[in-house]
Formats: sequence, C-alpha cells, structure tokens
Amino acid sequence: MSKDKSMKSCTLWYESQTGQQALAHLDEYISEYLSSIFGYYCLNIGILSDREAFLENSRISAGFSIGFDKTRNDLVAKPEQLPIAADNVDLVIASHVLEYSQHPHQVLREIDRVLVPEGHCILIGFNPHTLRGMKRFLTSSKKKDKRYKMRSVSHVRDWFSLLGFETLEVNYVGFRPTIKNESIFNKMAWMEKWGEKLWPFLGSLYIIHAKKKVVSMTPHKKVWKAPILITGGKVALNRTAQRVRRTHFSSNRSPTP
Repeated sequence: MSKDKSMKSCTLWYESQTGQQALAHLDEYISEYLSSIFGYYCLNIGILSDREAFLENSRISAGFSIGFDKTRNDLVAKPEQLPIAADNVDLVIASHVLEYSQHPHQVLREIDRVLVPEGHCILIGFNPHTLRGMKRFLTSSKKKDKRYKMRSVSHVRDWFSLLGFETLEVNYVGFRPTIKNESIFNKMAWMEKWGEKLWPFLGSLYIIHAKKKVVSMTPHKKVWKAPILITGGKVALNRTAQRVRRTHFSSNRSPTP
C-alpha cells in the first residue's frame, strides 16, 4: 500500500461516522487548550492541516497551514523540512505527522526549531492500542505498509522529553468502533461517555499538549572561605593547613630529654 493510499485511507476514516464524531471531540479539546494560549502565529501541519475549526476560538493572531495538498493549504512541504525560520511560531498543531514519516524524530526536531521559547505543540495521532478494526481499516492490504507506523503515547512523550518539552495534558477520543449502520452506531454513544472515565487509553485518537521549555544555564561559582588569621604576627593559615601542620609536628616531634 503506497503512502498516498494510506493517507487517503486516513482521510476516509475521518469522513466516516466514527471519524466525524472524533473530529467533534478534537474541536472541543483543542478549543479548550487554545483558551489559555496567546501569540502571533499558529502553524497547522499534517492530515488535518486545513481544519479551520481548530482556530475558531483561538487567541492566536494569525494561522497558516502546511500540508500535502496545495489546493487546501497555504504551503506544501515535508514536516521533516519546514520552510519556517527558527523561533517564529507560537503554536504548532500537528496531525498524524509521525505516522507517515520514516524520520519521526526529525519531525519533532523541526517543530522544536520553529517554536518560540515557551511555545506550544498540540499533536494528534492514532492510538496503536485501540480496537483492531482501526488497524485493519488503515492497512487495507494484507501486507503492512512499512512507511506507516502508529506511535504510542509513551514513545511520543519520551521524545518530547528528550527535546526539553513538558507534557501538559494527554486526552483520548473516539471510543466507538467503525460501524456503517447509523442506528447501531448511535446506540453505542454510551461508549464515548464511559470510555473517557473507564478505559481512556482505548480511544482511537490521542491528543498530546506539550510546551517547549527553555532551561537557563547559570554558571556555578565555587565559594572559597577566607583564611583564618593567626594572631601574634604568625603566618596566615586556613583550617586545612592548620590541621596538617598540627598533625605533622605532633607525630614527628622528638621526645624532650
């Protein structure tokens, strides 16, 4: 299965009932995240790069998108090589950029590079621990596409940590399986309510909200203690010298006749 077909399968999943329901929950979570994020520029990259609903309640001044389709995005570029200067973006919304990259670490390094200090990243990905129907849907052929790989939350959090990011929050959405029958799908609405409480790690999608932390390097200065002066016009000695001198002379002094 080619990379383009795999991406198309992902897009088709979002057009299904399960995908539409997951998108609605994504909009709610991202809107909640953005209520406390301020800045000038937001960059939206990945499969959902043209999702304008993400920024409806945003306090970011301007947003632009980079994706794979030039008809739906402001720019077309690979997430491993973003055409953005360093330290220029306040928020990056990245959807499924790690699944479709053979170099996921480079993708995160690029996100780190373009973000300003204390900038935010909202990363959306498919959960590899979800129902198996999701994997079968995304890999329609029997031979698994080696260029497509789901990344677990634990791995992504470790990668963020190595780059100096702080994970602020992790949420899961999409607890109902992909079912074409609308009546049955609606009857399973209880899975969304209880899934967040009882089995959150089984959601179809995860959302990771991380913040780029900058550690200030303060040089460590060793504090030297002032020497203790000996009265009576003798030479000034510190405590160590006094102890060595006292031990030396007491052990080598010859007995008086």
